[in-house]
Amino acid sequence: MKHSGSTSEQSRLYNERIILQAVREQPGISRAQIAELAGLSAQTISVITSYLIEKELVCITGKVKGKRGQPSIKLEINAQGAYGLGINIDRDHISAALVDFNGACLLLRQCHVHFPTETEAKQIALGLIEEVRDNLGDDWNKVQGVGLTMPDYMAEWLESLVLKADEALDLMHLRNAMTYWASDDFKLWLARHTEKTVICENDANASAINELLLSGGEISAQDFFYIFVGAACGGGIVSKGECVQGAAGKAGNFGLIPTAKGELGAWILEALSTVSLKRFFAQQEVTYPSNDNAWQVKNVQALVTNWCEKVAADITPALISIIALQDPKRILLGGRLPSSVLKVLINVLTLSVRESAPKVLDLPPIDVAVTGATSSIVGAAILPLYQTFSPYHSLLLVTDEPFKRQAIQGVNGLEKS
Repeated sequence: MKHSGSTSEQSRLYNERIILQAVREQPGISRAQIAELAGLSAQTISVITSYLIEKELVCITGKVKGKRGQPSIKLEINAQGAYGLGINIDRDHISAALVDFNGACLLLRQCHVHFPTETEAKQIALGLIEEVRDNLGDDWNKVQGVGLTMPDYMAEWLESLVLKADEALDLMHLRNAMTYWASDDFKLWLARHTEKTVICENDANASAINELLLSGGEISAQDFFYIFVGAACGGGIVSKGECVQGAAGKAGNFGLIPTAKGELGAWILEALSTVSLKRFFAQQEVTYPSNDNAWQVKNVQALVTNWCEKVAADITPALISIIALQDPKRILLGGRLPSSVLKVLINVLTLSVRESAPKVLDLPPIDVAVTGATSSIVGAAILPLYQTFSPYHSLLLVTDEPFKRQAIQGVNGLEKS
């Protein structure tokens, strides 16, 4: 059995990140307070914080006067100290986001395109990347990398996820075009074009990581199951403050669980999706709402409730299984469902789970995720910052895979082909 340990370099990096996290969660914190929280010596804190200030990752925002001795400096994250760029490819859009070191979204662009091909994706991505470069100017070198998120299995389940009639008539051509996304070509192209490391992740895990970093260190937000609803459905597990990856990086894939009834599809990814909702409206010959007011019309609300009840019947057994296996503190629903639909779905699901689960099972609340429709794209932009600065525990382990997500180096780090 191979044992794992840590090197002094890994320990130093971990301590740096613990300090950054403390400063992020408590802006204006002093070195003495960091030492108390982190359990590190005053000298270690002084050396590391001085280094972080020199690197412009942390800034001094004032001084706090104690009872004796010199006043302590107050530290905060320097929002302009680092940036993350994200690209999200999905079955119905291509998006880009830029976030600063505080996780604030500085730029968000979305282009609606059905089942993007290689050519379409590269053309759109080029324009989005150039816009980010223009916005940042000389600060482009502070971009820590590019997060690339997309659903797993883009070429699968096309029969049930296609809405356009012309695409439905030519599924073979569409499937051939979508097989491109199973390769590494786009990731390599993105790395060469940006000269940045590209971190790849599915959209559900990226959304879960984004939600985790928005928690502000609250204990209640460190263990949850995240259900991402887009053109299809996925899931992400966060346990003890880390995203659980699994052997192949696809743990928590809620969408691949069979439905209980099969009325809206054989798999949860088909039943719980924006495509499922749009198809349900089309079957009832009701126009799909285009604004918030339209969602409040009485017959529309009745249809939404009906759809949510069908979804709940299909996914409740799987949801109870997730609760029994993971024992999360919360179940979070996020993604691209309209907010009015999401609220109804959560109410219906809560009631359905409560009625169906065994009484001995502790049921966590089902809540709306913070980030909503932008979760996967902002989550993509967060990924480079998460890899570079977050104190995930696996950083301390000496293994062949210190970071499970697939990282592709920029042009200077690529092997010559």
